[in-house]
Amino acid sequence: MLRQVYILNKEKVMYNKNFGKAVQSEDFSKLYQDILEEITKRTGLMQDSYDYIKYKIVFIYDENLGLMFMFITDINDDLSRTRTELSKLQKEFLDTFGDDIDDLDPALMEILDPIIDSIHRNLKTKISLVGFSGVGKTTSTKLICASEIPSVHIPTITGKISTAKIGKLYFHLWDFAGQEQFSYLWNDFIIGSDAVLIITNSTLENVEKSRFFIELVKEHAPHAHAAIIANKQDLPDALSVEKIEEILGLKTYSMVAIDPANRDKMIQIIADILGISADASPLLRPLFERDELIAQAKKSLENGDIAETAKFFERISDLCLELGDDGLYKEFYEKAKKLKGY
Repeated sequence: MLRQVYILNKEKVMYNKNFGKAVQSEDFSKLYQDILEEITKRTGLMQDSYDYIKYKIVFIYDENLGLMFMFITDINDDLSRTRTELSKLQKEFLDTFGDDIDDLDPALMEILDPIIDSIHRNLKTKISLVGFSGVGKTTSTKLICASEIPSVHIPTITGKISTAKIGKLYFHLWDFAGQEQFSYLWNDFIIGSDAVLIITNSTLENVEKSRFFIELVKEHAPHAHAAIIANKQDLPDALSVEKIEEILGLKTYSMVAIDPANRDKMIQIIADILGISADASPLLRPLFERDELIAQAKKSLENGDIAETAKFFERISDLCLELGDDGLYKEFYEKAKKLKGY
């Protein structure tokens, strides 16, 4: 996952965008100085990468201009693809601003935002949903993507890739075939995952069998962020989240994926697993703000404050429009309009 983007002119940060938790600002200064010390031994245009804790630092440095373009990604991200996108950013920057950059107005850097968002999408953050047949992988995928929830389980014959928009970020969801006859695909599919959600149906038998997927992650995606989704928690034979976590030794989240009302909860789970927060990634801030406003609007409506509820609905509709959710935008806009008529 692309987590941070920097463009630096000598020691001045010209542009910075965060998509998720990565290198803290106080640590970045030292990291940058260490890189500069290393590359002073070379001349010209340099492209290189370093592993830093659990991240990969990929950069292009133009000695003549004193410019450095830098991506900070997860350590397991495809280096070749990252370098291609970084070169694209360098070209777009120089085509837009030229090489006379010392007196550039910082406000102009906002021009780069759509380019960076496109690059983030191209780098394809991969979230893999694994588990045995019937545990709710496809239902979980549909929940995340806000698709229609099926009432009857139909086995997924082959792995399916879906695109999910969470806030203003795009992710690729891999729903793996869960039947044993397709087990030969699991190794190849899981490689390169940024996050792996191991779905269980919360029964003792299935939970114990799911140790298999933990070993699979350790072997084929050791740097991926992994967690357990304890699905079907509404059923009488479901083990508690605490018990499942004790058995499998991984952070475990409660879920009833067949209930569309749990979409926000599932989004929060993914954000938690990937280390994304409103502070770390401003692109998710409208999503979290919308969820908070919906809760406040509900409370305001229960208290009978129609005018305040209308204001909440109006703000929610604006956020839905900002997030590109036209359906919800229309719904809350009409609700606000109706309440204002009282």
